[in-house]
Amino acid sequence: MRSINSRAGTAITPSIILSALVTQGRVINALILRETKTRYGRHKLGFFWMFIEPMFFVGLFLAFKLLVRSPTSGGMPDAYFIITGITPFLLFRQSMSSLANAIAGSRSLLAFPQVTTFDVILAIILLEFSSLLMVFTILLIGSAAFFGPYAIENPLLVLYGILLLGISGAGLGMMFAALVPIMPSIKNITNPLFGRPLFFTSGVFFTADMIPSSVRDYILYNPLLHMIEIIRSGFFVEFESQYIDHRYAFLFATGLLLVGMLMHQSMRNHAIKSA
Repeated sequence: MRSINSRAGTAITPSIILSALVTQGRVINALILRETKTRYGRHKLGFFWMFIEPMFFVGLFLAFKLLVRSPTSGGMPDAYFIITGITPFLLFRQSMSSLANAIAGSRSLLAFPQVTTFDVILAIILLEFSSLLMVFTILLIGSAAFFGPYAIENPLLVLYGILLLGISGAGLGMMFAALVPIMPSIKNITNPLFGRPLFFTSGVFFTADMIPSSVRDYILYNPLLHMIEIIRSGFFVEFESQYIDHRYAFLFATGLLLVGMLMHQSMRNHAIKSA
């Protein structure tokens, strides 16, 4: 193959590209293993730790259902209803919070020339997606064992909704990752601003048609509600949301990711120096 850069005189061959990809893959794999050990190695329960929060909410919701005996799931099986709400939301929240400290918490790693801030961010994103998808799958298997199996109507639509939530969390996380090393106080407002308020308004415990129209008109501005409605519309045969705005959800998720990537690209050098 002829040289693409005639000034440098360096020929870019398929073997060079393959070697670079292999090296990049090894770097990402090492970062994922390090992040996994750092995150779960400190707990005696290890990997089981990431199941505790979603299991707690599923158990709490089911206990509440038994106490009040109220049909708050809109005819959908209770366990599956809460799993399709809480687990995707946790993917959004964990992606955002983990990425917010990505640069500030990886300063020592960035001293190696093979490691870039993008490598660290990509490793965290892959770990969050794989971990939460595993939690989602195991919770579904557990529910099938205890409450009976349930046939998912449209698995691709479910995966699409989960992907939108993960992308939204990744976009916000990349924005905070660029800002936190420069303005550390910002991390103190991420959970109060984007955690609890969104947790109670994103449809984790309800669907859009369960709330009064006067309130619904305002809550529908929350794009995460549309994403969870997408997941449940794909999961349940009994449920088809009439309030989903697919375009709004898609543009919000991709817009956040684009802004996050632009902020990371423009501010990463300053963020590394400030970390």
